[in-house]
Amino acid sequence: MLNRSHYQPRPAQGAVLLEVVLALVLFVAAAAIVSSALRSAIDSEERLRLGVHADNLAASVVAEMETGLRSPGVLGPAPFDAPFTNWTWQIIPPGGDTPGSPHEIVIRHTDPELVRRLAQVILTPSRGISTAEQPSLDDTVPAP
Repeated sequence: MLNRSHYQPRPAQGAVLLEVVLALVLFVAAAAIVSSALRSAIDSEERLRLGVHADNLAASVVAEMETGLRSPGVLGPAPFDAPFTNWTWQIIPPGGDTPGSPHEIVIRHTDPELVRRLAQVILTPSRGISTAEQPSLDDTVPAP
């Protein structure tokens, strides 16, 4: 007769190894997905930051032209002064002689490469409001 009291089943060691390998594969896949999403978010934030900076530089160029600090005759492309050494500006004059035609301001960043364009009607001191159209001081200051 067979003595069954001495029979002990062996644990399924192969199943434990398979579970460990499966858990490791799932962890690596999840880490890859999370790191990819994080990299995408960081790249998106960098593009957004550079775009806002380019818009600010374009607005500065427009303001300098309108106040006469930058000549509309200098069309560029030219680099900005330090600390904006990776940035260049260019002014593209209006195509026609129609008053009120917009200038195009092109701002470029070299690394990473970015090009931002702003079309703006610019009232330069030479094309500004004539003295006949300017309000007098009496019109702007309320009477006491």
